[in-house]
Amino acid sequence: MPQQKNHSYDVIVVGSGASGGWVCKRLAEAGLKVARWRLAPQSDKNFTEHKPSSNSSTATARLKSSRKTRPIQVKFGVCNEYTFNWFVNDLEEPYTTPAGQAL
Repeated sequence: MPQQKNHSYDVIVVGSGASGGWVCKRLAEAGLKVARWRLAPQSDKNFTEHKPSSNSSTATARLKSSRKTRPIQVKFGVCNEYTFNWFVNDLEEPYTTPAGQAL
């Protein structure tokens, strides 16, 4: 978004992902003056779940690590070689299940 000086807004939405886009749409439809800022490109390095690895050996190592250290969470498909750093280590933070109940 181009920098504009001396403008006032009712709402500023930071982030232009799916949720941010809908928030902007709904607020604008309600008559509010909305500014929408995309996060700086350098912040994209923190959001890697949608980016394929350029180095297949690195991706393979991350996949092995996620399976080894997050064996429960990997079963559900969300914890993978791209997102495993978002999840606690299952070995360090073990799950407990009441007797007679399966996980």
